[in-house]
Amino acid sequence: MTARERLIAALNGEPVDYLPFSPFLAYVWESFPQAIQDEGALAFHHRIGATPLWRGAPCPVRAIPPEMETRTRTDGPRTLTELITPVGTLRQVHLNSAVGNTHFLVEHPLKIEADFKTQLWIEEHTRFEVDLAPVHAHFAGDGREGLSIGMMIPRSKSAYQALVEHYVGTEELVYAQADFPATVDALWRAMVANDHRAAQLAAETSVYDYFLTWEDSGTQNYSPKLYQHYIASEIAQWCDMLKANGMRYIQHACGHLKRLLAPMQASGVFAVESLSPPPTGDIALRDARAQVGDDFGIIGGIEPTLFLNLSLAELGPYVEQVIADGRGGPFILANSDSCPPGVTVEKFKLVAGIARQHR
Repeated sequence: MTARERLIAALNGEPVDYLPFSPFLAYVWESFPQAIQDEGALAFHHRIGATPLWRGAPCPVRAIPPEMETRTRTDGPRTLTELITPVGTLRQVHLNSAVGNTHFLVEHPLKIEADFKTQLWIEEHTRFEVDLAPVHAHFAGDGREGLSIGMMIPRSKSAYQALVEHYVGTEELVYAQADFPATVDALWRAMVANDHRAAQLAAETSVYDYFLTWEDSGTQNYSPKLYQHYIASEIAQWCDMLKANGMRYIQHACGHLKRLLAPMQASGVFAVESLSPPPTGDIALRDARAQVGDDFGIIGGIEPTLFLNLSLAELGPYVEQVIADGRGGPFILANSDSCPPGVTVEKFKLVAGIARQHR
């Protein structure tokens, strides 16, 4: 089988020549020797014997926001960004982490009701257009082999998830919904409408058979009730639209999923990507399989901290158990979500070699 054939068969629960191991290389990639990085991600898959699954391949649609002035200032590890619009200014601050090889928000842009109204103005004046240049570049490069799961929308997350992560923050969003619910609701609905317009354009391009968004789903950030009302309702629209066009939605969900798997299935999600057992997640792989049954795909299973901390001698039996726990339905073996820097190339080779022994 080709890599693409193997992954599609695995996602459909059909026979494969061997179990695909499709690693998630976020964060660990930059820790590899420069020579490996220079060869590229596809060459790395060949080196270790893995099956390339390209999560979040370039979105075929780009957002064109209204004209705004952007001011950026760096002060040590802190980066301040201001968006200046005719109706207000939004300010956010990122903190760079050299140890974690990442950056994160320490000050979200939406803090008071006026900020929500400013963001609403931005949403109301944003338009979308098809842009296939990044897609063509992807398929001419690493994406020429394996299966590419395209990014569904330029925002890369559902509207409420984006509010939680990028715009407001978990705690402050709850306060905002209590203090000025009509304003929050108006913004959320405008974001959902924009997402739907973008998703329709993406589906019409017919460049991917599978789409995802970086939902980072998990009940650490919201209750199952909030998930069902704000997130599952939006994703269900995407799933219905994609299914009508012969396409499928795969949900990147890397958090606590014990109470979200059922509503994910109910909304029409085809497979969950980056499912992790404890301690990163909150449901064992065998329990997840028992809960979702034999017609729902699972991608993941290798818990990130165990991947980092187990010795090579310990990792082999652990991976065998993960494979056993994932059986009984569509399954692609992967390290769940991002990979901690420090996981060695030898560990990736070991996992890939074990997977290739399983038909």
